Amino acid sequence: MPKKVEKLGIIAGAGELPVLLAHAAVAHERQPVIIQITKSDAQRFAGIACELHTYGVGQIQKITRTLLNSGVKEVVIIGKVEKNILLRPFQIDTTTIKILVQNRREKPSVIVNAALNYLESAGLTILTQDQYLQHLLPEPNVLTTRQPTASQWIDIELGISIARQIANMDIGQTVVVKNQIVLAMEAIEGTDATIQRGGNLGRQGVIVAKAAAESHDFRIDVPTVGMQTLEVLHQVKASVLAVEARRTFVMDADALIQQADRWKIAIVAVE
Repeated sequence: MPKKVEKLGIIAGAGELPVLLAHAAVAHERQPVIIQITKSDAQRFAGIACELHTYGVGQIQKITRTLLNSGVKEVVIIGKVEKNILLRPFQIDTTTIKILVQNRREKPSVIVNAALNYLESAGLTILTQDQYLQHLLPEPNVLTTRQPTASQWIDIELGISIARQIANMDIGQTVVVKNQIVLAMEAIEGTDATIQRGGNLGRQGVIVAKAAAESHDFRIDVPTVGMQTLEVLHQVKASVLAVEARRTFVMDADALIQQADRWKIAIVAVE
């Protein structure tokens, strides 16, 4: 008899990560059942043997029912969903309304955890985003040929420390530093806008640090950097990008490192 293929549910936000995960799932002999929850182009999954559905981010009941009806037991939630969606009208079902009402005075992370609890109570196991994407997590090292200077290492240590603190407070993950002065800290505006703001204040030579909270939930987010991040650093003439080793996705690392060296930007993964 042919071997039964285990299914893997993928609740997919925007970006390339859901696509990479779908490919990795197939490589591990798992059939992806993809629930697309953003307006991303469904053609990004072309060529992948998968089951594809599209729902709004607020249709939790339909998403859960579809996954269960498809025989899914394990789910990965991955891809970009802007935090400010909670500040805009969006399509929601009765289950989502109940979650929002019960947590109406809570911060976004509490609302997300309530949604995760609902999925788990329905019988779904939520895996961490790095379950099949370990190869995207760098080991501690200077990834580029270009090395930070002694003074830049001081800024890197400060930046990572502050980034961890604001992440612990559920504010953001990114900090811009120069000469031991904190120029910008990420809030709801996102990484790119934070880098632009800090870079404009510090002029050239700023250090950008990105880190996760000590108790970060890697089921719903892995800090991620890629070519778009690097392009923003280049625009503001930044000198260093510092991320946490084994806790940050580095997208298309070979191309990213080559371009960083061309632009004279050091990339470091620190513990």
